[in-house]
Amino acid sequence: MRQYIRYIVPILIPLLILILPASAFPVEGLTVIQQRVIAIFLLAALCWVMEPIPIYATSVVIIVLELLLLSNKGLYLFRAGEGQAYFGELLTYSDIMATFASLSLCYFWGAFFSGHGGD
Repeated sequence: MRQYIRYIVPILIPLLILILPASAFPVEGLTVIQQRVIAIFLLAALCWVMEPIPIYATSVVIIVLELLLLSNKGLYLFRAGEGQAYFGELLTYSDIMATFASLSLCYFWGAFFSGHGGD
């Protein structure tokens, strides 16, 4: 059972954050979108520390979750409360994907890939 903890914990803690009501957090006026961001952040941090999947795969999972849970083109189930004050404001999918167009990020990728070119 001990070897499965590194797989179970990164899934259960963010799910618990998603299930809890907003009043369970010590933050006044926490919206559903902000609660989802907290859960995604915890998932990323736990996956980086416990490494149930490779770190690069964690990055892809985070991007997909942002598109599904926080985007205005996400799954309908996760957009059901849109327009309500408690829900918050959804991000546009183009804003989420625009984070990959940063020049500094492209420079980093180029340096990373050229550094591993001989492997």
